[in-house]
Amino acid sequence: MTDTTKLKKGTPPQRLKEQEKILEDTRPEEGKNRPLQLMISQEVFQEFSAKAGLEFGFEKGAKSKLFLAIWKFYQSHENN
Repeated sequence: MTDTTKLKKGTPPQRLKEQEKILEDTRPEEGKNRPLQLMISQEVFQEFSAKAGLEFGFEKGAKSKLFLAIWKFYQSHENN
């Protein structure tokens, strides 16, 4: 068992100034992502997931990549 008789009571040590903002989000603005949710039928979800897997590989983020590709296509053809 550990000898606790040598431990001192009192307040914990003060934080260093560099550590005060340890939880602050320092990512650049373009690195922040926001969720987008929508309700679709099970059939559309399965078809979209399959297409995303075929286009971008069956891995995490494939549906997001497919959505962004669709969005870029839409933006490039929006004014035509």
